[in-house]
Amino acid sequence: MNMLDRSVCPPIRDIQSIVVPEVETISLKNGSRLHCMNVGIDEVVRVTVIVGVGLDVQKVPLSTRMMSSLLFEGTKDMTQTEVAEKFDFYGARKSILPGMYASSYDLISLTRHLPKIIDVFVDSVFSPALRVDDFNRLSKIMKTNMKDLSKRVDYLSDKNLDYMLFGKNARLIHPEQEDIDKLTVDDLQKLHSDYFNIENVEFVACGMITDEVKKVLIDTFSAIAPSGRTRKTDKPLVLPEMDKKYNFFHKTGVQAGVCIGRQLFGRSDKDEKGMRFLNTVFGGYFGSRLSSNIREEKGYTYGIYSDLSINKHHGTMTISTQCDNKYVQKVIDETFKEMEILCTENVPDNELERVKNYLLGTMCSTYGNALAWNSEMIRAVTSANGGDISLTYINDFIDYIRSVSADDVKKMAQKYYGKDDFGVSVVADKDKLDK
Repeated sequence: MNMLDRSVCPPIRDIQSIVVPEVETISLKNGSRLHCMNVGIDEVVRVTVIVGVGLDVQKVPLSTRMMSSLLFEGTKDMTQTEVAEKFDFYGARKSILPGMYASSYDLISLTRHLPKIIDVFVDSVFSPALRVDDFNRLSKIMKTNMKDLSKRVDYLSDKNLDYMLFGKNARLIHPEQEDIDKLTVDDLQKLHSDYFNIENVEFVACGMITDEVKKVLIDTFSAIAPSGRTRKTDKPLVLPEMDKKYNFFHKTGVQAGVCIGRQLFGRSDKDEKGMRFLNTVFGGYFGSRLSSNIREEKGYTYGIYSDLSINKHHGTMTISTQCDNKYVQKVIDETFKEMEILCTENVPDNELERVKNYLLGTMCSTYGNALAWNSEMIRAVTSANGGDISLTYINDFIDYIRSVSADDVKKMAQKYYGKDDFGVSVVADKDKLDK
């Protein structure tokens, strides 16, 4: 019997690529499409309904979110309690994710229970009751949540920055309490009627997709009758010129909220991969420049991070943190100082290698989860907008990570880290600021 020699380190191999599972696209008889990915060994499946309804079509702010929240509050044939008990009995989970240009509605179920729960899920999405009593109850909950959010410096600083980045369109992202009072059930019913039709929907399924599961999904989704409507066309938001680069809001308290951000490009831009890598170096993980300097070395904050939010048509970069009021200006100064260093100095080889390993390792662990592929499928479907879907960008990004140089990172920083392109939003106690 051979003994394992634990004194010898196992071989370390470079990550060359990720094996992307095959996607089967099935055209349904009602004109929609079902995209299936058979992946994983666990007997679980994640089904998503992608609807071309987002924040961009709202006549009244909050209407898409409110309508999405009401979908699982009962169908025309079942009460909210009956729907909830059905999901609980079969151990299924549902979730909603309203987006800027499309929204997704998820069902996660054990494979063997899918035939028993899929009809309830589909009825909830396509035939919700949208009852007045449920609407009034959720309205009260949302008002309470908004009231609580309005007390938080992190929310207020983020909200004020979004108004700098999106202009009046920020109201779609950050509705006010009075917007709830303007909503009616009739508004939600019309929104549902206009956009929740089969011509405006695509379906995604990931996990253990057996022949039986595939048949259940095809039969269920094909049974949805055509409406005769046309597919929704996106209405890309026009981002305004940032005429205001600094916003201060006085709020008494120990903690201050700081958000720094700028406008960016859409998902198809050639610089997306470069910005994702640069953002990781700058503030995208725990060992980043921002975290190492402002958190670890200087102790100004418990946590600071930089995030990219890039959709089909536009994007933003945001740096967010909370700190003691007396450290506000120091945090802002150090943030821009780190940007300047990346613009003028090459990232050391050991740091560059560390970031590469972090990103590659994160991708491997992410795609090791069968259900995580669902998120990539949603991105691919929404990007295709009715055309052929592609997941090639996953290995394209791996190729970029493996080949990117320190000079590439510096050039990207010089292009996108100009101080004049950023807005600063601060919510703090002005009497406690470091003068």
